Amino acid sequence: MNKESWTRYLATLSKFQRKKVSSIEIEFVVENVEAGTVRITDLQLQEGQQVTATIPNTAEFFTPKYGTLDETKTAVGGDVYLGDQPRVFPGVKNRFYNIVGRGHEAIVVPNIYEDDFSQKLVTTAMDITLYAKNDFDLLRISTNYGDFVSSEELTYEDEPDHPLNKRYSREFFFEGGPAGSEIKLWASQNIATINGQPANRASRLLNVGNGTLKIKRQLFMGLPYGSNRIRIEFYKLVNGKMQDTGIGYWGIVELIQWQEGKSKL
Repeated sequence: MNKESWTRYLATLSKFQRKKVSSIEIEFVVENVEAGTVRITDLQLQEGQQVTATIPNTAEFFTPKYGTLDETKTAVGGDVYLGDQPRVFPGVKNRFYNIVGRGHEAIVVPNIYEDDFSQKLVTTAMDITLYAKNDFDLLRISTNYGDFVSSEELTYEDEPDHPLNKRYSREFFFEGGPAGSEIKLWASQNIATINGQPANRASRLLNVGNGTLKIKRQLFMGLPYGSNRIRIEFYKLVNGKMQDTGIGYWGIVELIQWQEGKSKL
């Protein structure tokens, strides 16, 4: 039977919140039907207010952890601070970013509570927004955990140590764009775009000059408790190979910190 022929009915039971369920009686009433067959598949009870089928919604058993950085902690009066004084850069149009780099770099993103490092937090989704300062032909965002592939899967067989001959535990590839391109890799909202257009998430073979890059499943970035290294690699095609030419970029990494303690599960 076609799955489109089935209808899913949802209901919230709030009358007996403090009692355990021992049995359930359901009465079905069919109206305005001359003939036919009614089939019932199953009944599922789920704790909480979020309907998620067989997978619990994390909002039911996690609670967000908020904090505010107090920049006045080292202030001694006026604009005077203990230790090194803040630097003021004239002519800066936008200072709301926390990533700046050039070429291939690994950045460390913390997932700790700034006032108390001992507070346990859980793994969270990471939202990355980058702005390229130069034209580029390929971008890889990945974790920093990986290794070189076997000889059968090399992108450039004549250069075994080439960075594209290495694969990481989680990685996402974006094909090229002009200077000023906006790249979004937002795990919290399942968004992957370049200049507002959806990125190609398919497993595929990509022509990279004199080699072929085998792109497997595209994965978003997550951040466990503590910290994690994220690699950012911009490439330019030079003499038949993707190379690190020092392409500059800046951007923003955002996340919501979560801790346990909201559910009965």
